[in-house]
Amino acid sequence: MIERWLSRLSCIACGLALAGCGINKSRLATEQVVVSDAVDRAVASIDFSPLSGKKVYFDTQFLSDVNMGPNGNVKYVISALRQQMLAYDCRLQEKADTADYVVEGRVGALGNDGYEVTYGVPGSAAMASASVLLSSPISVPAMPELSLGRRNHHAGTAKIGLFAYDRATREPVWQAGVTKATSEARDAWVLGLGPYKKRPTAAGQGWWKETGSTQANAAADSLADYRSSVVFERAVRTPPPATEPPVKAAAQQEPPPAIAIPQQSEDRVIPFAAKK
Repeated sequence: MIERWLSRLSCIACGLALAGCGINKSRLATEQVVVSDAVDRAVASIDFSPLSGKKVYFDTQFLSDVNMGPNGNVKYVISALRQQMLAYDCRLQEKADTADYVVEGRVGALGNDGYEVTYGVPGSAAMASASVLLSSPISVPAMPELSLGRRNHHAGTAKIGLFAYDRATREPVWQAGVTKATSEARDAWVLGLGPYKKRPTAAGQGWWKETGSTQANAAADSLADYRSSVVFERAVRTPPPATEPPVKAAAQQEPPPAIAIPQQSEDRVIPFAAKK
């Protein structure tokens, strides 16, 4: 019995000796990536085809001054929507006076959530934060993390709404409804080795996953079109060569008639009269 416990302890000691040590310094980039990816997914699913070919003014008064937290880059949302409008051949105008329709947008959610799970004994920082929940917080001595594994999960969420109305008559023209999308990132550490990253690639994965292969395929196609590089034909179209007016063939003119030259009469010889 004692030998069995000694063998187990020796195996654990060997595992701890061979284990690495990994520290995640910052997750700011991961948080920004999941939030911006959620924006891309939400914008890619918006269909602006009813406004194709129309003069459109994008009203951003309800987007410009919105504070969505440190990772809520609202300007990225505005630029993504403008790109999607141009992809659908909407003629964006700088002023509302020159537009036929006005598109108004809003953002309901733009941020990220995350949690961390430690399999083992957490470090002193995690224990100190947990002790705040007690009636009388206790001081935790400084100690490293002793864990067999750790897992982090980040989820970025974007919720966008759009509608359009006639600038002159103020009549409603089109609405996109409310578009919600999410993006996730998962990191894992095993015995201090890692992180082992997992990023979803299929469209629709997340909290609001759509059911049905048709919707998933349509979302995947729209997202691929949104992210792909496109050179629009009208931007690189070469103007047609200037055609010269056809040169009319000159009418064949008959040579002018020959001018009749009168024949000179023979000179008459007048004899010279000799003087007498």
